[in-house]
Amino acid sequence: MPTTGPAAGMSTGLVRVEATEAALRESEERSRQLGLRLREQTELLDQARDALVVHDLDRTIRYWNMGAQRMFGYTSQQAVGRTFESLLGLGAALPPDASTELLATGEWTGELDCVDAQGRILVVERHCTLMRNAEGAASGVLSTNTDVTERRRAEKEIVLLNNMLEQRIRKRTAQLEESNEDLRDFAYSLAHDLRAPLSSIDGFSAQLELRLADQLDDKSRHYLKRVRAGVRLMADLTDALLALADLSNTQLLHQGVDLSTVARNVLERLREQQPERQVDVEVEDTPRTQGDVRLLTDVMQNLLGNAWKFTSKVKRARIVFGGEPWSNGSYLYHVKDNGAGFDPAYAYKLFGPFQRLHTSSEFEGTGIGLAMVRKIVSRHGGRVWAESVPGEGATFYFTLNENVPTRVARESPARAAPETSRS
Repeated sequence: MPTTGPAAGMSTGLVRVEATEAALRESEERSRQLGLRLREQTELLDQARDALVVHDLDRTIRYWNMGAQRMFGYTSQQAVGRTFESLLGLGAALPPDASTELLATGEWTGELDCVDAQGRILVVERHCTLMRNAEGAASGVLSTNTDVTERRRAEKEIVLLNNMLEQRIRKRTAQLEESNEDLRDFAYSLAHDLRAPLSSIDGFSAQLELRLADQLDDKSRHYLKRVRAGVRLMADLTDALLALADLSNTQLLHQGVDLSTVARNVLERLREQQPERQVDVEVEDTPRTQGDVRLLTDVMQNLLGNAWKFTSKVKRARIVFGGEPWSNGSYLYHVKDNGAGFDPAYAYKLFGPFQRLHTSSEFEGTGIGLAMVRKIVSRHGGRVWAESVPGEGATFYFTLNENVPTRVARESPARAAPETSRS
Protein backbone atom coordinates (compact mmCIF):
# COMPACT_ATOMS: atom_id res chain seq x y z
CA MET A 1 0.00 0.00 0.00
CA PRO A 2 1.37 3.52 -0.89
CA THR A 3 2.36 5.75 1.94
CA THR A 4 -0.10 8.50 2.66
CA GLY A 5 -0.52 11.20 5.17
CA PRO A 6 1.97 13.54 6.80
CA ALA A 7 4.94 11.20 6.31
CA ALA A 8 4.49 11.12 2.55
CA GLY A 9 4.31 14.90 2.40
CA MET A 10 7.51 15.24 4.41
CA SER A 11 9.35 12.82 2.08
CA THR A 12 8.30 14.78 -1.02
CA GLY A 13 9.39 18.03 0.59
CA LEU A 14 12.81 16.60 1.42
CA VAL A 15 13.31 15.52 -2.18
CA ARG A 16 12.43 18.98 -3.41
CA VAL A 17 14.81 20.62 -0.95
CA GLU A 18 17.66 18.33 -2.00
CA ALA A 19 16.97 19.06 -5.67
CA THR A 20 16.93 22.78 -5.00
CA GLU A 21 20.17 22.60 -3.06
CA ALA A 22 21.81 20.57 -5.86
CA ALA A 23 20.65 23.07 -8.46
CA LEU A 24 21.91 25.88 -6.28
CA ARG A 25 25.30 24.20 -5.86
CA GLU A 26 25.49 23.62 -9.63
CA SER A 27 24.59 27.24 -10.28
CA GLU A 28 27.18 28.41 -7.78
CA GLU A 29 29.80 26.21 -9.47
CA ARG A 30 28.89 27.58 -12.90
CA SER A 31 29.09 31.08 -11.50
CA ARG A 32 32.45 30.32 -9.93
CA GLN A 33 33.79 28.86 -13.20
CA LEU A 34 32.40 31.82 -15.12
CA GLY A 35 34.04 34.21 -12.66
CA LEU A 36 37.35 32.38 -13.05
CA ARG A 37 37.13 32.61 -16.83
CA LEU A 38 36.23 36.28 -16.61
CA ARG A 39 39.19 36.96 -14.32
CA GLU A 40 41.49 35.03 -16.68
CA GLN A 41 40.19 36.98 -19.66
CA THR A 42 40.52 40.26 -17.74
CA GLU A 43 44.10 39.41 -16.79
CA LEU A 44 44.88 38.57 -20.41
CA LEU A 45 43.34 41.85 -21.59
CA ASP A 46 45.32 43.70 -18.95
CA GLN A 47 48.53 42.24 -20.34
CA ALA A 48 47.85 43.82 -23.76
CA ARG A 49 50.05 46.79 -24.63
CA ASP A 50 47.18 48.57 -26.34
CA ALA A 51 44.44 50.40 -24.47
CA LEU A 52 41.29 48.23 -24.71
CA VAL A 53 38.12 50.11 -23.83
CA VAL A 54 34.48 49.09 -24.05
CA HIS A 55 31.86 51.82 -24.08
CA ASP A 56 28.12 52.00 -24.63
CA LEU A 57 26.52 53.50 -27.70
CA ASP A 58 26.15 56.76 -25.76
CA ARG A 59 29.98 56.61 -25.37
CA THR A 60 29.89 55.92 -21.62
CA ILE A 61 32.92 53.81 -20.70
CA ARG A 62 32.15 50.52 -18.98
CA TYR A 63 35.51 48.69 -19.27
CA TRP A 64 39.04 50.08 -19.04
CA ASN A 65 42.00 47.68 -19.10
CA MET A 66 45.46 48.10 -17.58
CA GLY A 67 46.83 48.99 -21.00
CA ALA A 68 44.53 52.03 -21.02
CA GLN A 69 45.68 52.92 -17.53
CA ARG A 70 49.34 52.68 -18.56
CA MET A 71 48.75 54.68 -21.74
CA PHE A 72 46.52 57.47 -20.42
CA GLY A 73 47.39 57.49 -16.71
CA TYR A 74 43.79 57.07 -15.46
CA THR A 75 42.66 54.08 -13.38
CA SER A 76 39.61 52.02 -14.22
CA GLN A 77 37.75 53.62 -11.30
CA GLN A 78 38.47 57.08 -12.73
CA ALA A 79 37.48 56.13 -16.28
CA VAL A 80 34.39 53.91 -15.98
CA GLY A 81 31.19 55.92 -16.23
CA ARG A 82 32.82 58.78 -18.15
CA THR A 83 33.34 59.46 -21.87
CA PHE A 84 36.57 59.75 -23.87
CA GLU A 85 36.07 63.46 -24.44
CA SER A 86 35.37 64.25 -20.79
CA LEU A 87 38.40 62.23 -19.71
CA LEU A 88 40.95 62.83 -22.48
CA GLY A 89 39.84 66.10 -24.07
CA LEU A 90 37.66 67.02 -27.04
CA GLY A 91 40.23 65.69 -29.48
CA ALA A 92 39.61 62.18 -28.15
CA ALA A 93 35.96 62.18 -29.25
CA LEU A 94 34.94 60.25 -32.36
CA PRO A 95 34.26 62.53 -35.33
CA PRO A 96 30.60 62.96 -36.36
CA ASP A 97 30.81 60.59 -39.31
CA ALA A 98 32.50 57.84 -37.27
CA SER A 99 29.28 56.71 -35.59
CA THR A 100 27.48 56.50 -38.91
CA GLU A 101 30.29 54.43 -40.44
CA LEU A 102 30.51 52.28 -37.34
CA LEU A 103 26.81 51.44 -37.39
CA ALA A 104 26.86 50.86 -41.14
CA THR A 105 29.99 48.72 -41.48
CA GLY A 106 30.66 47.57 -37.94
CA GLU A 107 34.15 49.13 -37.89
CA TRP A 108 35.92 52.48 -37.89
CA THR A 109 39.62 53.39 -37.75
CA GLY A 110 41.18 56.80 -37.37
CA GLU A 111 43.67 58.92 -35.49
CA LEU A 112 42.73 61.13 -32.54
CA ASP A 113 44.59 63.54 -30.27
CA CYS A 114 44.25 62.64 -26.60
CA VAL A 115 45.48 64.44 -23.48
CA ASP A 116 46.70 62.05 -20.77
CA ALA A 117 46.61 62.52 -17.02
CA GLN A 118 49.95 64.41 -17.10
CA GLY A 119 48.69 66.81 -19.76
CA ARG A 120 50.76 65.30 -22.58
CA ILE A 121 49.22 65.11 -26.03
CA LEU A 122 49.16 61.58 -27.43
CA VAL A 123 48.40 60.70 -31.03
CA VAL A 124 46.27 57.57 -30.82
CA GLU A 125 45.21 55.26 -33.62
CA ARG A 126 41.77 54.00 -32.60
CA HIS A 127 40.08 50.95 -34.10
CA CYS A 128 36.42 50.62 -33.12
CA THR A 129 34.43 47.40 -33.51
CA LEU A 130 30.67 47.29 -33.00
CA MET A 131 29.54 44.70 -30.43
CA ARG A 132 26.17 42.93 -30.72
CA ASN A 133 24.08 40.91 -28.28
CA ALA A 134 22.51 37.48 -28.82
CA GLU A 135 19.59 39.04 -30.67
CA GLY A 136 21.98 40.87 -33.06
CA ALA A 137 21.27 44.32 -31.69
CA ALA A 138 24.16 46.78 -31.17
CA SER A 139 25.15 46.63 -27.51
CA GLY A 140 28.42 48.55 -27.33
CA VAL A 141 31.75 49.34 -28.94
CA LEU A 142 35.16 47.72 -28.41
CA SER A 143 37.83 50.39 -28.86
CA THR A 144 41.47 49.36 -29.42
CA ASN A 145 43.81 52.31 -28.96
CA THR A 146 47.48 52.30 -30.08
CA ASP A 147 49.89 55.07 -29.16
CA VAL A 148 51.49 56.26 -32.44
CA THR A 149 52.87 59.53 -31.06
CA GLU A 150 56.53 58.60 -31.58
CA ARG A 151 55.81 57.15 -35.01
CA ARG A 152 54.06 60.32 -36.16
CA ARG A 153 56.79 62.48 -34.64
CA ALA A 154 59.42 60.44 -36.48
CA GLU A 155 57.43 60.72 -39.70
CA LYS A 156 57.20 64.47 -39.32
CA GLU A 157 60.93 64.64 -38.69
CA ILE A 158 61.56 62.53 -41.78
CA VAL A 159 59.34 64.82 -43.86
CA LEU A 160 61.14 67.85 -42.44
CA LEU A 161 64.54 66.30 -43.12
CA ASN A 162 63.46 65.34 -46.64
CA ASN A 163 62.30 68.89 -47.29
CA MET A 164 65.59 70.24 -45.99
CA LEU A 165 67.50 67.69 -48.05
CA GLU A 166 65.51 68.57 -51.17
CA GLN A 167 66.25 72.25 -50.61
CA ARG A 168 69.95 71.48 -50.20
CA ILE A 169 69.90 69.26 -53.28
CA ARG A 170 68.16 71.95 -55.32
CA LYS A 171 70.66 74.52 -54.10
CA ARG A 172 73.60 72.21 -54.76
CA THR A 173 72.21 71.24 -58.15
CA ALA A 174 71.84 74.90 -59.08
CA GLN A 175 75.44 75.50 -57.98
CA LEU A 176 76.66 72.51 -59.97
CA GLU A 177 74.70 73.59 -63.03
CA GLU A 178 76.16 77.06 -62.73
CA SER A 179 79.65 75.60 -62.28
CA ASN A 180 79.19 73.25 -65.24
CA GLU A 181 77.90 76.12 -67.32
CA ASP A 182 80.97 78.14 -66.38
CA LEU A 183 83.21 75.21 -67.28
CA ARG A 184 81.43 74.75 -70.63
CA ASP A 185 81.74 78.44 -71.37
CA PHE A 186 85.41 78.37 -70.40
CA ALA A 187 86.12 75.32 -72.55
CA TYR A 188 84.24 76.82 -75.46
CA SER A 189 86.02 80.17 -75.13
CA LEU A 190 89.41 78.50 -74.71
CA ALA A 191 88.91 76.27 -77.75
CA HIS A 192 87.55 79.16 -79.80
CA ASP A 193 90.37 81.52 -78.83
CA LEU A 194 93.02 78.92 -79.61
CA ARG A 195 91.93 78.66 -83.20
CA ALA A 196 93.43 82.01 -84.29
CA PRO A 197 96.96 81.50 -82.89
CA LEU A 198 97.01 77.89 -84.10
CA SER A 199 96.06 79.03 -87.57
CA SER A 200 98.80 81.66 -87.44
CA ILE A 201 101.41 79.13 -86.37
CA ASP A 202 100.41 76.74 -89.14
CA GLY A 203 100.35 79.48 -91.76
CA PHE A 204 103.67 81.07 -90.82
CA SER A 205 105.30 77.64 -90.55
CA ALA A 206 104.20 76.89 -94.09
CA GLN A 207 105.50 80.25 -95.32
CA LEU A 208 108.79 79.73 -93.51
CA GLU A 209 109.21 76.35 -95.16
CA LEU A 210 108.61 77.89 -98.60
CA ARG A 211 110.97 80.85 -98.09
CA LEU A 212 113.79 78.72 -96.75
CA ALA A 213 113.23 75.71 -98.99
CA ASP A 214 116.72 75.95 -100.50
CA GLN A 215 118.43 76.51 -97.16
CA LEU A 216 116.80 73.81 -95.04
CA ASP A 217 118.39 70.41 -94.54
CA ASP A 218 116.35 67.26 -94.04
CA LYS A 219 116.38 67.55 -90.25
CA SER A 220 115.10 71.14 -90.38
CA ARG A 221 112.29 70.12 -92.73
CA HIS A 222 111.46 67.28 -90.40
CA TYR A 223 111.24 69.71 -87.48
CA LEU A 224 108.91 72.01 -89.41
CA LYS A 225 106.72 69.09 -90.36
CA ARG A 226 106.54 68.08 -86.70
CA VAL A 227 105.54 71.63 -85.77
CA ARG A 228 102.76 71.69 -88.38
CA ALA A 229 101.59 68.20 -87.40
CA GLY A 230 101.38 69.29 -83.76
CA VAL A 231 99.43 72.39 -84.75
CA ARG A 232 96.96 70.32 -86.79
CA LEU A 233 96.53 67.90 -83.87
CA MET A 234 95.93 70.81 -81.51
CA ALA A 235 93.38 72.23 -83.96
CA ASP A 236 91.65 68.85 -84.11
CA LEU A 237 91.59 68.69 -80.32
CA THR A 238 90.08 72.16 -80.00
CA ASP A 239 87.43 71.29 -82.61
CA ALA A 240 86.64 68.10 -80.70
CA LEU A 241 86.47 70.02 -77.43
CA LEU A 242 84.06 72.50 -79.00
CA ALA A 243 81.91 69.65 -80.31
CA LEU A 244 81.85 68.00 -76.87
CA ALA A 245 80.87 71.30 -75.22
CA ASP A 246 78.11 71.85 -77.79
CA LEU A 247 76.56 68.45 -76.97
CA SER A 248 75.25 69.72 -73.62
CA ASN A 249 73.35 72.55 -75.31
CA THR A 250 72.20 70.76 -78.46
CA GLN A 251 68.41 70.41 -78.67
CA LEU A 252 67.45 66.82 -79.47
CA LEU A 253 65.23 66.30 -82.50
CA HIS A 254 63.45 62.99 -81.88
CA GLN A 255 62.45 60.95 -84.89
CA GLY A 256 62.53 57.37 -86.10
CA VAL A 257 66.09 56.22 -86.82
CA ASP A 258 67.24 52.98 -88.48
CA LEU A 259 70.70 52.42 -86.99
CA SER A 260 71.40 49.51 -89.34
CA THR A 261 71.00 51.82 -92.34
CA VAL A 262 73.19 54.42 -90.65
CA ALA A 263 75.83 51.73 -89.98
CA ARG A 264 75.83 50.64 -93.64
CA ASN A 265 76.28 54.23 -94.79
CA VAL A 266 79.15 54.83 -92.35
CA LEU A 267 80.94 51.63 -93.38
CA GLU A 268 80.48 52.46 -97.06
CA ARG A 269 82.21 55.83 -96.53
CA LEU A 270 85.04 54.10 -94.66
CA ARG A 271 85.52 51.71 -97.61
CA GLU A 272 85.63 54.66 -100.01
CA GLN A 273 88.33 56.31 -97.91
CA GLN A 274 90.46 53.14 -97.83
CA PRO A 275 89.45 51.01 -100.83
CA GLU A 276 92.62 48.94 -100.53
CA ARG A 277 91.52 47.41 -97.22
CA GLN A 278 89.78 44.03 -97.13
CA VAL A 279 87.34 44.03 -94.21
CA ASP A 280 84.54 41.50 -93.65
CA VAL A 281 81.53 43.55 -92.58
CA GLU A 282 78.22 42.25 -91.23
CA VAL A 283 75.32 44.59 -90.45
CA GLU A 284 72.30 42.94 -88.86
CA ASP A 285 68.83 44.41 -89.19
CA THR A 286 67.74 46.16 -85.99
CA PRO A 287 64.40 47.76 -85.10
CA ARG A 288 63.96 51.49 -85.58
CA THR A 289 64.59 53.60 -82.52
CA GLN A 290 63.67 57.11 -81.46
CA GLY A 291 66.38 59.74 -81.34
CA ASP A 292 68.26 62.54 -83.00
CA VAL A 293 69.55 61.16 -86.30
CA ARG A 294 72.48 63.61 -86.41
CA LEU A 295 73.81 62.66 -82.98
CA LEU A 296 73.15 58.94 -83.40
CA THR A 297 75.05 59.10 -86.69
CA ASP A 298 77.97 60.55 -84.70
CA VAL A 299 77.71 57.55 -82.35
CA MET A 300 77.90 55.10 -85.24
CA GLN A 301 80.74 57.02 -86.91
CA ASN A 302 82.81 56.91 -83.73
CA LEU A 303 82.11 53.27 -82.82
CA LEU A 304 82.48 51.90 -86.35
CA GLY A 305 85.38 54.27 -87.03
CA ASN A 306 87.13 52.86 -83.97
CA ALA A 307 86.48 49.30 -85.10
CA TRP A 308 87.80 50.16 -88.58
CA LYS A 309 90.89 51.86 -87.11
CA PHE A 310 91.77 49.19 -84.55
CA THR A 311 91.49 46.36 -87.11
CA SER A 312 93.92 48.07 -89.50
CA LYS A 313 96.77 45.76 -88.45
CA VAL A 314 94.76 42.55 -88.69
CA LYS A 315 95.16 40.42 -91.80
CA ARG A 316 91.52 39.38 -91.97
CA ALA A 317 89.57 42.15 -90.28
CA ARG A 318 85.97 41.64 -89.26
CA ILE A 319 83.38 44.17 -88.00
CA VAL A 320 79.84 43.31 -86.90
CA PHE A 321 76.98 45.63 -85.99
CA GLY A 322 73.78 44.17 -84.55
CA GLY A 323 71.73 43.79 -81.43
CA GLU A 324 69.15 41.83 -79.50
CA PRO A 325 66.09 42.54 -77.34
CA TRP A 326 67.05 43.16 -73.75
CA SER A 327 65.26 41.84 -70.68
CA ASN A 328 64.38 45.34 -69.40
CA GLY A 329 62.28 46.09 -72.50
CA SER A 330 64.87 48.12 -74.43
CA TYR A 331 67.24 46.99 -77.18
CA LEU A 332 70.92 46.16 -76.74
CA TYR A 333 73.13 47.19 -79.65
CA HIS A 334 76.70 46.00 -80.19
CA VAL A 335 79.69 46.81 -82.38
CA LYS A 336 82.21 43.96 -82.48
CA ASP A 337 85.66 43.76 -84.04
CA ASN A 338 88.66 41.44 -84.01
CA GLY A 339 91.23 44.20 -83.73
CA ALA A 340 93.81 45.23 -81.18
CA GLY A 341 91.46 45.27 -78.20
CA PHE A 342 92.48 46.80 -74.86
CA ASP A 343 93.58 45.73 -71.41
CA PRO A 344 90.51 45.55 -69.11
CA ALA A 345 92.74 46.60 -66.19
CA TYR A 346 92.82 50.10 -67.66
CA ALA A 347 89.18 50.22 -68.66
CA TYR A 348 88.50 52.92 -66.06
CA LYS A 349 90.30 55.39 -68.32
CA LEU A 350 87.95 54.84 -71.19
CA PHE A 351 85.13 57.16 -72.16
CA GLY A 352 86.97 60.07 -70.56
CA PRO A 353 87.96 63.03 -72.74
CA PHE A 354 91.51 62.73 -74.14
CA GLN A 355 92.00 59.30 -72.54
CA ARG A 356 93.84 56.78 -74.73
CA LEU A 357 94.93 53.18 -74.23
CA HIS A 358 97.06 53.17 -77.36
CA THR A 359 99.77 55.62 -78.34
CA SER A 360 99.26 58.02 -81.23
CA SER A 361 102.09 56.28 -83.08
CA GLU A 362 100.07 53.03 -82.99
CA PHE A 363 96.67 54.48 -83.81
CA GLU A 364 95.88 58.09 -84.55
CA GLY A 365 93.00 59.95 -82.93
CA THR A 366 92.07 62.80 -80.61
CA GLY A 367 90.81 60.68 -77.71
CA ILE A 368 87.54 62.61 -77.61
CA GLY A 369 85.28 60.49 -79.82
CA LEU A 370 84.06 57.99 -77.26
CA ALA A 371 83.50 60.69 -74.67
CA MET A 372 81.06 62.13 -77.22
CA VAL A 373 79.50 58.67 -77.65
CA ARG A 374 78.84 58.39 -73.92
CA LYS A 375 77.37 61.89 -73.79
CA ILE A 376 75.06 61.29 -76.75
CA VAL A 377 73.93 57.88 -75.51
CA SER A 378 73.30 59.32 -72.03
CA ARG A 379 71.17 62.12 -73.50
CA HIS A 380 69.13 59.43 -75.28
CA GLY A 381 68.36 57.66 -72.00
CA GLY A 382 70.86 54.84 -72.46
CA ARG A 383 74.26 53.54 -71.38
CA VAL A 384 77.40 52.37 -73.13
CA TRP A 385 80.20 50.06 -72.05
CA ALA A 386 82.83 47.80 -73.59
CA GLU A 387 84.51 44.42 -73.13
CA SER A 388 87.77 43.23 -74.60
CA VAL A 389 90.63 40.78 -74.54
CA PRO A 390 93.95 42.26 -75.72
CA GLY A 391 94.75 41.10 -79.23
CA GLU A 392 91.33 39.51 -79.71
CA GLY A 393 89.22 42.56 -80.43
CA ALA A 394 86.59 44.48 -78.51
CA THR A 395 82.82 44.68 -78.22
CA PHE A 396 80.98 47.89 -77.48
CA TYR A 397 77.44 47.68 -76.10
CA PHE A 398 74.96 50.52 -75.88
CA THR A 399 71.28 51.04 -75.19
CA LEU A 400 68.86 53.85 -75.97
CA ASN A 401 65.61 54.94 -74.32
CA GLU A 402 65.76 52.37 -71.54
CA ASN A 403 62.41 51.62 -69.87
CA VAL A 404 63.88 51.08 -66.40
CA PRO A 405 66.63 53.04 -64.61
CA THR A 406 68.49 50.06 -63.19
CA ARG A 407 70.68 47.75 -65.13
CA VAL A 408 69.30 44.24 -65.55
CA ALA A 409 71.65 41.34 -66.16
CA ARG A 410 71.32 40.54 -69.81
CA GLU A 411 71.01 37.01 -71.09
CA SER A 412 73.68 37.35 -73.79
CA PRO A 413 77.01 35.57 -73.25
CA ALA A 414 78.89 38.83 -72.67
CA ARG A 415 79.22 40.10 -69.13
CA ALA A 416 77.95 43.53 -68.11
CA ALA A 417 80.92 45.86 -67.66
CA PRO A 418 81.37 49.39 -66.33
CA GLU A 419 80.72 52.22 -68.69
CA THR A 420 84.10 52.04 -70.33
CA SER A 421 85.60 52.14 -73.78
CA ARG A 422 88.77 52.94 -75.68
CA SER A 423 89.66 56.12 -77.48
